[in-house]
Amino acid sequence: MRLNSRVRGFSLIELLVAVFVIVLLTGVVSLNVGRGGAELELEGEVRHLSGLLAFASAEAGLSATDHGLFIARDSDMDSSGYEGIWLRRFDQGWAAPRGSAEVFEPLILAAGFELRLDLSGQPEVELLPYEPDLNPSPQIVAWAGGEMTPGSLSWLDSRTGELLYRLEWDLLGRMTLLPRGRADAED
Repeated sequence: MRLNSRVRGFSLIELLVAVFVIVLLTGVVSLNVGRGGAELELEGEVRHLSGLLAFASAEAGLSATDHGLFIARDSDMDSSGYEGIWLRRFDQGWAAPRGSAEVFEPLILAAGFELRLDLSGQPEVELLPYEPDLNPSPQIVAWAGGEMTPGSLSWLDSRTGELLYRLEWDLLGRMTLLPRGRADAED
C-alpha cells in the first residue's frame, strides 16, 4: 500500500472566499447588535420617563402641590433634540421645584427622534423651545388630587417617520409602554 506523498490543502482563492464570508457575517451581526442597542437605549429612556412621571404624580399628592413636565424642543438651533423641564405650581405660577432637586433635573431626551405629544381632548401640541421668562405652563400636569393630564408621547424615527415607541397614560396616571405603538401579545 502506497501513501499519497502529496497532501492537498486549500487554495488561496478558497481561503479568500472563506475570509470574505466570515467578514460579511460579522458585519451583519454587528449591524443587528448596534440597532438592538439603540432600541434598548430608547426603551430605557421611555421607562425612565414613565417612572419619573409616576414619581411626579406621587410627589404632587404628597405635597398637595401640582407638578408638571414641559416637553420642549432643544433651544440650540443646530440640535434636533428635546428636553423635559420639571415644574411645580407656586403662588406666583409655575417654576422649577425646590425639593427633590436631583430627581427633577431637566431631562435631555435622545436625539435623532421626532417627538409627538398628544393630550386627550386638546388640539395638537406644538413642542417649542423652553422660555423661562414667559413662565409657561407644563403640558403634562400631575394634580395634587391624584389625577394627571391624559395623553401620550410618541418617539418617531426622524428619517422615516416610523413610530418606534409610545408612552400612554390615563387620567389616573397609569402608564402603558407600547413598542411600535402596540401592546405585545403575551402567550
